[in-house]
Amino acid sequence: MSSLESPNPSGQDQFTPGGISELVSVEQLSRRELNARTNVVLLDYAEQSLSLLRPMIRSGQGKQPLGEVRFRPGEEQLLIDVAGESILASVVREHRLPAEIIGEHNTNTPLGREVEVLVDLPQDPIDNSSPYKRGLDILPYSVVGAFDHKTGAPIGGVIVDILGNKIYRSTPTKNTVKDVETGKIEELSVSKRTSMGDKDITIASFVSEKEYFLPFARNFGPMMEAFHRKGFLYPGGGAFIYALIASGAVDAYVMMNEPRSEIDPGVAFLLNGKGKAASVDPETGKKTPYKFDPSLTSSGSVPFFIAYAQEEIANQIIQLYLEGKKAADERDEALLFYRRSKQMTEGTAYDVPRIGEPTDLS
Repeated sequence: MSSLESPNPSGQDQFTPGGISELVSVEQLSRRELNARTNVVLLDYAEQSLSLLRPMIRSGQGKQPLGEVRFRPGEEQLLIDVAGESILASVVREHRLPAEIIGEHNTNTPLGREVEVLVDLPQDPIDNSSPYKRGLDILPYSVVGAFDHKTGAPIGGVIVDILGNKIYRSTPTKNTVKDVETGKIEELSVSKRTSMGDKDITIASFVSEKEYFLPFARNFGPMMEAFHRKGFLYPGGGAFIYALIASGAVDAYVMMNEPRSEIDPGVAFLLNGKGKAASVDPETGKKTPYKFDPSLTSSGSVPFFIAYAQEEIANQIIQLYLEGKKAADERDEALLFYRRSKQMTEGTAYDVPRIGEPTDLS
């Protein structure tokens, strides 16, 4: 039992509503106790979010926009996002975890600023909130990761399939999924596929919005051509996608300009398991292992990001991307030459579009 869990000899409550009194120091928690408490918080959050958010989503509640997501113009914060944030803050206070919650919408230290932060909890309270607001039949998830504040090492994570009534859970030793209705728990393992030509290959990329679709269309044509004819492009992504990689359903997730706020809540599933995540140099294809940085979660992005099960798949995707990028660059150069030639003969100035943009050569 840790000092935080020991009874108070005086019989009086040691804890104030907003923080921890001087009688108790969170620094007395050992690393093992801190990690254990963190994973208790994650599981408690998952169970409470299912209990409270599932009825709201089933009845279509909480779609009211409250404002824009910070650092992401055009992205809306919904009322149901606030509900998810409130649940996590309450659970952190209840278990007296010295943590900072890093959300898309705000940063919160539930125990008060006077308590040293030992754990970072990046959260996406409702992933897929945009299609949920639109009434589209796309599953909403609630996602929280946990990282050691000093080292950035993953401690654990939960991905809650709200309508599916399932809890995906990551700990330093294993990843599992629990069917809450039946109570059945299964251990997860990543895909063993190593070839883009495998008929069961599944690559994910969020291509439902223009800012992500256009660079995908420009650079990843050769990757799509390398697919087996039954290979599958899963057109979704974000914080929840790591549960699908951890379960073996998805072989890799590729994104251009992926916000870290979409990576950090869920990536612990790969960093704790057998999968990997990397930032890739868009010019050279060099991979650098992805590292959590709490100062960048809310505002940073990765120019070329890949999360994957097997190195062979990642290397093939990167090589095919480089081929696609080279071909697209050559097309742009040829178009630029054509337009400059036409400008010289007709005296007309043209802007040079990228692939995917409207082109008028008349």
